[in-house]
Amino acid sequence: MGDGCPSPWQSVTAREQLASALRTTVAHFPRVVARIDVQLVGDDAMAAAHQQFSQLGDTTDVLSFPAHNQTDPNADVEVDLIVCVDVAAREAAARAHSIDHEILLYAVHGTLHACGFRDDSDVCAQEIHREEDRILCASGIGCVYSVAVRTDLISAAVPTDFVSAAVPTALKDPQA
Repeated sequence: MGDGCPSPWQSVTAREQLASALRTTVAHFPRVVARIDVQLVGDDAMAAAHQQFSQLGDTTDVLSFPAHNQTDPNADVEVDLIVCVDVAAREAAARAHSIDHEILLYAVHGTLHACGFRDDSDVCAQEIHREEDRILCASGIGCVYSVAVRTDLISAAVPTDFVSAAVPTALKDPQA
């Protein structure tokens, strides 16, 4: 899909639908979330960002950059996210659900990191993934993370109908 955001995600309508879906999740976070900005990118751009910010050269699902005072536990959460659409497409195909739900999952995951959740141990990973599904279920989306990978679908074609629910209160222009 390339360096930038794949073309279906560049449409204003798709991005507005993603923003709307993420807005429905905001009330269900464990902290007040004031702002979530999401930039959607492909594998190449994500690998470059992952190298630049984490010194890891491979692609990943989401990078989270808290923009609020993290030393103040009462501060409203503000976060900038980079979400990889290519990773989302592969995972969505393997889990037999929509790519937009996978992208929404990544945005929720990144926002939970900004809320203070970690996933650097098995216990912490289980906790953040339970919280993701709790938020998505409370938002009317349903569980996304806990859907088992279907190995019979891993080589299946990536879905091309990329709209219905997913991302941010404010989206950065993927071309910026």
